[in-house]
Amino acid sequence: MRAGAVLVADAAHLAGYWPALLTLTLAATMAVREVLRRRAAARARRMPRARQPPDRLTEMSRILATEVAQRRRSEVMLVSARAQLGEAQSQMITRLRSASALKDNETASHTHRVGKMARHLALLAGCDIEFADQLALAAPLHDVGKIGIPDAILLKPGPLAPAEWDVMRTHTTIGAGILMGSGLPVLDLAAEVALCHHERWNGQGYPRALKGPAIPLSGRIVALVDVFDALMSARPYKEPWPLSRTLAHITGEAGGHFDPNLVRLFMDQIQDFVAIRERDRDDQAMPGADDALVWEEMASAQVIPLPMR
Repeated sequence: MRAGAVLVADAAHLAGYWPALLTLTLAATMAVREVLRRRAAARARRMPRARQPPDRLTEMSRILATEVAQRRRSEVMLVSARAQLGEAQSQMITRLRSASALKDNETASHTHRVGKMARHLALLAGCDIEFADQLALAAPLHDVGKIGIPDAILLKPGPLAPAEWDVMRTHTTIGAGILMGSGLPVLDLAAEVALCHHERWNGQGYPRALKGPAIPLSGRIVALVDVFDALMSARPYKEPWPLSRTLAHITGEAGGHFDPNLVRLFMDQIQDFVAIRERDRDDQAMPGADDALVWEEMASAQVIPLPMR
């Protein structure tokens, strides 16, 4: 009995302290939780953050902007490369013309005029500007093959013998051989001109006796303007022809030597071709050359009717 009474008394005594024990327990629990939270936060700060997945539209915009910038840089480089190639081609053609002029008795002004006239006639014939511009560069090289002709024949002041003419005619194939095979459009065109500018519309030209439209247009154009300028220019073997005689010869050869449709276009705009000659005269014109450009002579030229295209 006494023992039971003691236990009841102890329980009653302890029960008086339970609010304090409960408060201590809760405080300890909260303290432990705070320690655990701080440790977890510290670990999180030490660990690298996982990368957030990029926004898809933003990433696509960045990629497209990069591609556009690269394309623009490529276009700028291409334009620069084309300009450099064009300048290199121009320099190469100029040097070939200079080398040819050292051997030929024709003046540099003549070849320059042939290029300008060829361009103008090509435009009158409906060719596009790119072809006309290339022909302006290619046409002055039409006689580059004369580099391979002996001086005794090339510079002979009198008429050539038949055997000498056979040698002279090879300047067309020599020129084509010099110019062909480069892969450059303007030099390929120059090779075509060199080979074909002595072909005749009636098939009696050389070196291949091509006839009519079988002759490349470039060769037909250069054949006409080359003869026009050469006839009106002074040479060691001849005086310059007056305009009236030159035009009579050209119109008389329509359908023979020359493409008749090109002759029509040429005659319709003859003032343009005379103006080209006036702007780029030979430095040392022979006496009487000025008389060749008397405008009144144009009216006296014998112009024949030409067929329509």
